[in-house]
Amino acid sequence: MRGSARLELLRTLALVLVIAASVAAFLQAARTTEDTTQTDDVSIDPRLSTNQPESPAASPCPPSSELIEPFYGMQFVQQDELGTVRKLGVEVVLMALPHDGAPSDWLGYLDAAKAEGIHVIPWLWPQGWTWVGATWEIDAQARLFLRTVAGHPALLATYGLHEPYWNECEGCGYTTAAQQALYRAIKAIADVPLYSEINGIAYWTARGEATAFADGICDYCQTSYYPFKDARVYERDRAINGLRTDLAVARDRAPHSKIVWTMPAFAYPGGGFRVPTAEEMRDLASVVYSEQIAGAWWYPWQFSDLYTDFLRNHRELYPSVRAIFDDYVQRAKTARCAS
Repeated sequence: MRGSARLELLRTLALVLVIAASVAAFLQAARTTEDTTQTDDVSIDPRLSTNQPESPAASPCPPSSELIEPFYGMQFVQQDELGTVRKLGVEVVLMALPHDGAPSDWLGYLDAAKAEGIHVIPWLWPQGWTWVGATWEIDAQARLFLRTVAGHPALLATYGLHEPYWNECEGCGYTTAAQQALYRAIKAIADVPLYSEINGIAYWTARGEATAFADGICDYCQTSYYPFKDARVYERDRAINGLRTDLAVARDRAPHSKIVWTMPAFAYPGGGFRVPTAEEMRDLASVVYSEQIAGAWWYPWQFSDLYTDFLRNHRELYPSVRAIFDDYVQRAKTARCAS
């Protein structure tokens, strides 16, 4: 990999240091909000809700109780805003759930999502599994979590690992074999699909066989490139090349793994990233949904403990978020069903 590309990936991976430290604060803020206040008004823009159904249009595919791919998703949506994002076309959400919570806490979120017709990838935080020596130790609370959510009709997958090849610093990551060991350990506890945010499938594969992507790491495997930079820069070609390169490596090395792409919409001081324009959102989504992905989502809906700006703040973008579902996502579903 060329030096500039490597530096760009490492810059993106460095966000993990801040993200990991912020998830706990996000969970605490979510609990406080749910317990003491009502959510700020985030009613749908009138331009969007006029002549629009309360939930996304019926799928063009034959009726099915299963989620039809490619899905359309959103990360970090609090429970009281599930209905809002559903009106924007969202079918899947990713949300952190507390490790110190009770089954009623975890099921409460899943039940609320089911009521809105939304599938969930819950991220138990802290995750509850630790690599010790040459094996994974999974604590009792994590085991309870896995058994509690397994089989819930709203569950799409459970969150496995975040940036596992990186793991917060250069040289600190897990090998492919270690990740496969976790996959087997979790499956032995509960029959749940596993989702991990890999980021850089081709990059890590090129670094050697120990970190080469393979089946048996995750059922849903995420990757991304963040193209929306300060000074109105849109690194479109790099994003498209990254998407297609990662997909090619995944098809070759892990044909049974489903690939999910993250589309960014955030900003923070000194971070170099920004929320995209409506035109940029539509452009990126049109390319992403033309590829053979299992789904894609916007990151994040809100995350005030980490970012100063995110999609929830931009009501002017809501019509575009919905239009992407009605156009590109539905078109991709139709093509997938036809094939």
